[in-house]
Amino acid sequence: MLFNKKKEPSIAEANIPNTLNFIRFPCEIMLLLFFINTFLVQSFVIPSGSMQNNLLIGDHLLVDKFSYSQAVDRFDSLIFPRRDIDRGMIVTFKSPVEPDKEYVKRVIGLPGERICIKRNTVYINGSPLKEGYVFFMENHPGQYHGENMSEYEIPAGNYFCMGDNRWNSSDSRFWGPVHRDLIVGKPWLIYWSFDARRDEYLGKNLFDRLKSIGLTAIHFFSKTRWERTIKPLY
Repeated sequence: MLFNKKKEPSIAEANIPNTLNFIRFPCEIMLLLFFINTFLVQSFVIPSGSMQNNLLIGDHLLVDKFSYSQAVDRFDSLIFPRRDIDRGMIVTFKSPVEPDKEYVKRVIGLPGERICIKRNTVYINGSPLKEGYVFFMENHPGQYHGENMSEYEIPAGNYFCMGDNRWNSSDSRFWGPVHRDLIVGKPWLIYWSFDARRDEYLGKNLFDRLKSIGLTAIHFFSKTRWERTIKPLY
């Protein structure tokens, strides 16, 4: 009687499953991170002083994107309730004039409201707005002024957003309101804060970025603002 001997797999064939598992694991991690960054949470770093002294240059934020995203349909909004965008809320959004850039500002005016500015005081529908978060840097007016602005009615579906550091903020006073579709989300946590200069985050070429990474690594412990790290934003 003849028996068919089962062919033993070669070493290369036996290692194929291990190789596939080795490749699949990082791919799954990358897909998971892509999903989280696209739909749920996004990391954002403050590159300028437009939100001083509430948000500082070098504050690294986690932005809640899902709670403020547009619902796909009525069923989606019932299962996963979204939050309204309110006055005083800090939001991140794509720039209306430079879509490749994202800004972080505070919502000051809501759709349909009339807004004007007189001697640095904001008026909503004729009444002065109390703003305990506003900061004016002494002896440093910066390149943006905007102490006065004629009355303007905010269009439906748009929000008037301004930086807390009013003399150093490019915002809706200069390029108009922000449409709802451009709003990315709301920062909810400073997960790390590093004491850095503005130019360290605004460098555009590869050399500037590598230099910034190197300086961060060297000064990580001495320049980390530990008191601002893991700080919730309300």
